[in-house]
Amino acid sequence: MNSRLQFILGNIDASRFFSEFYGQTPLHLKGAPDKFSGIFNLSDLNEILNFSTLLYPRVRVTDHHNTIHKYDLIDDKDRYSNNINNELNRRKVLVAIARGGTLVFDRIQEHHRALETFVDELSGQIRARVSLNAYYTARRQTGVNVHFDRHDVFAIQIHGSKRWFYREDSHVVAKAIRHQPVPHVDENCTGWKSVLVEQGDVFYCPRGVWHFTRTDDKHSAHLAMGWYPLTLGDWLRQQENNPEVADALEAFVCRPAQEAEGLDEIAPLERLIALLRASAKQPVASGPRPRPYIELE
Repeated sequence: MNSRLQFILGNIDASRFFSEFYGQTPLHLKGAPDKFSGIFNLSDLNEILNFSTLLYPRVRVTDHHNTIHKYDLIDDKDRYSNNINNELNRRKVLVAIARGGTLVFDRIQEHHRALETFVDELSGQIRARVSLNAYYTARRQTGVNVHFDRHDVFAIQIHGSKRWFYREDSHVVAKAIRHQPVPHVDENCTGWKSVLVEQGDVFYCPRGVWHFTRTDDKHSAHLAMGWYPLTLGDWLRQQENNPEVADALEAFVCRPAQEAEGLDEIAPLERLIALLRASAKQPVASGPRPRPYIELE
């Protein structure tokens, strides 16, 4: 099997990518316009949009002001029906895009066999969960609002072009964006770097880097490939499936009706730490399991 990662990186060797760029700095990877056409292209996106039920919020249209609501995209009936209706009206979706919105389709690989095969193979090679969201923005528009992601993103341009703006201001990745100052964008995008990502190109945006996008004279469709390596939080949640760890977590560490600073009982904590240390020495799953398929005979 050819390396899916090396295919994405092109002329940049994978070992060099991880030593010089991964988690450190954005990287623009040039590619031939037809590089990804055999895996996924605009025709594939159109087929999914026209032959699938489009359900909000997995499929939605958003803008950089966050002013597009679900009710702008569904058939409007009454307030009771609207609350439970999540099926999008395709005509309204087109209108929202024409007015400057960006179409977003989460986990689109689950609607396309070749794309899901690509994702599963890459996931196994890098030993991390991988997912793809599709984005479409009309020409001369601003994409979603200024934000950073808590995962690494590879923007794979499958149609047209899109300009990515980015900067590395200080912030706390684990803290919600709404509770942090967002970098200002003036008329000249002062302080922002930018790169034009064209069809066949890939733009790597590391976790935690502020960014936003704009389209120039071409419509744009791209796949945002997110990498989700196992975090300590993920691993700790997995440990709850270990019967010994689950039992240790049930131990009481504070006595009722007792005033004390800190824990009354330290022994349960020490036992838990010992169990976690032992578990940390065990092999870690190489990657997520592929989702199950229904195969009728």
